[in-house]
This record gives sequence, C-alpha cells and structure tokens, in this order.
Amino acid sequence: MDYNNYTNTADIGIPYDDISWYDIEGQPFGMASQFNLIVMNDANNIVDVEGPVAVGGSFYSPRGLSVGFERDSRNQIRYSPDLVRFMVGGNVSIGGPLVVVGHVVAGGGFRAARGSTYLIGKDGTQEQMEELNYLYQAPGGSRYWTISDRGDHYVIPSYDVPRYIPASRIGANLPLFFQNARNSMEDFRNCIEALPVNGTIVDNNYEWILRGNDPNQNVFLIDARPNGLLNKGMRAEVPAGSLVIVRIRTGSNAHLQYGLYGEERMAGNTLYVFEDADNIYMEKSSDIWGSIFAPQAMFHGHPTGGHVSGNAALRAFAVNAGSGFEFHHYPFVGGVVCGEVSPAPAPAPAPAPTPECPPCPAPEPCPPALPCPEPEPCPPAPPCPEPEPCPICPVPEPCPPAPPCPEPAPCPICPVPEPCPPCPSCPEPRPCPPCPECPPCPEPSTEYVVYPVPIPVPVAEEPKECPRCPIIPGLIVGCIWGCRCCRPHEWEVKLYKVCDDTKTLLHCKKIKGYGCFEFKVPYEGCYSLTVCPAGKYKMTGRCKPIVSLKNIGVTNFLFE
Repeated sequence: MDYNNYTNTADIGIPYDDISWYDIEGQPFGMASQFNLIVMNDANNIVDVEGPVAVGGSFYSPRGLSVGFERDSRNQIRYSPDLVRFMVGGNVSIGGPLVVVGHVVAGGGFRAARGSTYLIGKDGTQEQMEELNYLYQAPGGSRYWTISDRGDHYVIPSYDVPRYIPASRIGANLPLFFQNARNSMEDFRNCIEALPVNGTIVDNNYEWILRGNDPNQNVFLIDARPNGLLNKGMRAEVPAGSLVIVRIRTGSNAHLQYGLYGEERMAGNTLYVFEDADNIYMEKSSDIWGSIFAPQAMFHGHPTGGHVSGNAALRAFAVNAGSGFEFHHYPFVGGVVCGEVSPAPAPAPAPAPTPECPPCPAPEPCPPALPCPEPEPCPPAPPCPEPEPCPICPVPEPCPPAPPCPEPAPCPICPVPEPCPPCPSCPEPRPCPPCPECPPCPEPSTEYVVYPVPIPVPVAEEPKECPRCPIIPGLIVGCIWGCRCCRPHEWEVKLYKVCDDTKTLLHCKKIKGYGCFEFKVPYEGCYSLTVCPAGKYKMTGRCKPIVSLKNIGVTNFLFE
C-alpha cells in the first residue's frame, strides 16, 4: 500500500493486515500522520476524536467515545473495508458505548458498554462477511450474533459481549509499531531543532505575530524559559501555502495560559514543536489550530475541555472524567525540509569591458610529422594446463535381501449357535360359570329424605391484613425517559437537602440520553430534586425532561 496516497485524505487509518511502521519523506509524523492522535503510553477520558486514534498503552474512560465522525463534509472520513481507526496496544476500559467508523484492534483486555458499534465499508467480495465473523468472534458471545448489512456498509454490533479484533488474531506486533514510531519521531524532532530560524516574531501585549517571507518553509523560535508560560496567542503572516514551524522552548513544564493559538485557515500548515517539555499543562480552556509534535511530553487537558485541531503526537494524555476534550481532524500537510537551506546564489558581477586586441602574429609553420614506430609483437600465449581427471564413482553396495513375509494367522472358527428351547404348550381354556338367577323385584314404597335447609347466621368478619407499604424509606428512585425536544443529550440530576431556606448538594449524577437514578438518604428531612440539561442545552427552553419517580421514601420532597 502506498501510504503517501493516504496522507491528507479522508481515507486514513492503517490496514489491519499490515500494521507496520513506515517513514514518510518530509512528514514528521510518519505513519502516525494516518492518525488524528497518537499517544505512546496511556490516555484517558477523551470523548470525541474526528480522525483515527492510536494509543500505545491503555485507554480508560467512564463515558463513551466516538471516533471518525466529522462535523461537516470538510474532509469526511469514508467507510473502509480494511482500515483500523481505533488501535490500542494495552487494555481498553470504556464505561459507555464505543462508536467507530472503521475497525477496532487491541493488544490487551477489552471492555466497552453494550451498544458499541463499528461501521465497516464493503469490498464487493462474497468472502467479506465470513472474514468479519472470524475477526470479531468473541468468547461467550451469543450464537445468534449477526453483522448488519446497511446497504453501503456493514455494522458490527456489540449487544451481547464486547467485540474487537485481538492483535494476536491478525499477527500484529503493536509494541514494535509504537517503539518504531517513537524512535522515528524523536529523530525527526532532533532534525527540526537544528533548522535555522528564518522568520521574525513581533511581541505585543496579547499575541505573538509570526512573520516570514519564505514561500516554502518559515521557522520561528519562542523561548519561554525558565517558567514556560505561553500566555499570548499566535498568528502567522507568511506566504500562502507555506509551512509555519514554531519551535517552542519552555523547560520541563509548559503552561498554556491563553485561549487561542493559530488560525483555522492555517491549521493544516502549522506545526508546534515542543523541544524540551516533559509536561504540557493546558491551564486555560484553549483552541489550538495546528499540529502538536511532542512525542516526549505528557499533555494535561483542561478540566472543562478544549480542542486540538491537527495531528498530535504525545507521550501520554490525561484529563478528568468530566472534561469534554476533543481532537479535530486537520491533518498536517508535511513537506518539511530538514537541514540548513542553502542561501540563494549571489548575482554574477557584470563582465568588465574587453580591450581591443592587437593584431595576432602569423603562426609558425608546424614541423614535419615523425614516422610512427613499429608496434612490438605480442608475446605467445601460455599453454593451457591439462585438465584433472574426474574421480571414479564408487560402486554402490548391493541391497540386502528382503526378509520373508510372515504367514497370515488362521481365521477363528465361528461358534455354532445353540438351538432355541421348545415353545411351551398353551393351557386349555376353562368353561365360564353359569350366571346366577336375578332376585325378585321389591314392592314399591315411599321413602322420605330429609334435606337440611341452611339458615343465615350473622358471623363477625375477621379483620383483613393491611397490604405492605410499597414505599422503601430512605430511598429516592426515578428514571429519565428522554426530552420533549426529541433529541438525545446529557442530563444533570442533583439532590439537595433543604434546611431553613438553605440548599445543600448531596448527590449529582449525569445521565446521557435516558437512564435511571437512585439516591440513599435519611428518612427524616426535606429534600429537593432538580433535573436540568447539561452543556449547550442549558439555555434551550424547549428541553424538558420526561421523568418518572418510582420511590420517594422521605418525609418532605420537592421536585424542580
């Protein structure tokens, strides 16, 4: 497969039958340019990546994860029959559903919620369905498990047990892949650090303006040592189509303290190279337009979210479980030229005026040619040596005589069957006895039968046992069945304790789409339950939850 054809297209990922590392000329990310995000070690709590993902260690999240879904048709990722879009070298543990446009490969244990779905393109062959059944077979799975045909693609559902492609099933050496990736990118990072700076930086109160005039490659250096504070935005003024390479020196810790770095129109041509950072802290929710090249650094996302719009190569990634951190698919175009760029040749000096030449003297006559010497005769060729006689082949020894075949054993004599015993004689039938004569009929007479007549008597009713109260004290249980706007989104369910007009938050639970909640509290007390949309739906007046309360085991209760 020509991986140069995959670069900067919607057909990105890596074939499951050839998970190997390849360098790409002029591309610092190499084969990792096929991934929106590559992390050498562990990563966690990412909620959405528009392009493919590769994690060398383990991936953990208590929520769901979507991979390969573009927001618009800018660079739509198409269905593919063979490309892997989510690859993890270690264990996968996802509390919500995992939805991927492409294949899923893992080298360790795998756990994801029911509803996980993978969308696989068709290759037009009759054998593809059989191949998919082999790749995604899972121990303990239902024998009624099937792959859905959706016309232009297949759907791999995980409604019974988690399904994925184990790396051992396809012979993929994932540790070697990530080791080669790390070595290749470290070499390219060293090469970029040696590039000469050919652009200038205008430093004002709120941004760095990067100015360069090279039509191909503009290199800038930002030295934020010793504290590593990156507290200004970045904006490039360079020729259209040229590369913007920003070398950043911060020391061990880089602190991102500004909301915007780069511009969307330049995202595919911008590369941020962190030369010496071991940790990159996003201390303010930021929009980063451009690719991050820091295979040696761990990235700490902001607790409320943020995004990187470009490729990202990191040692590790961590963010809290409530963050909405995302990676958007703006692939780096490549074409980086390492080493010093030779300066343009200086213009040649103007030729000096040529003085008038004096008249040339007449040439002297040539001397007569000397006669050529006679060639010496060649020496006689030496006589060829006599060939050595071939060795005489030895006469093979005669084969020993074959041993005589053994006499066959005689067949056993079949036993004579014993004669059957004689049948017993049937007994003679006995004659039937004569029937007795009927006695004479009795004379008719009248017989009186006494029938008891029931007389109602008042009886005191026994007290009935009261039914058991179905309410469980100390327990508040309910379910959210959706929203009146008919759109699935996340809800925040909060339980407060009310005392003297003061509300104290006791519990908070987030439910995505629909689900149930259960809170344990003391029976005596006054409580208030609120259900509100989360995120961008908070200001939407149309969003009203559909809620049912199954158990209210407290003395005083309010629902808002």
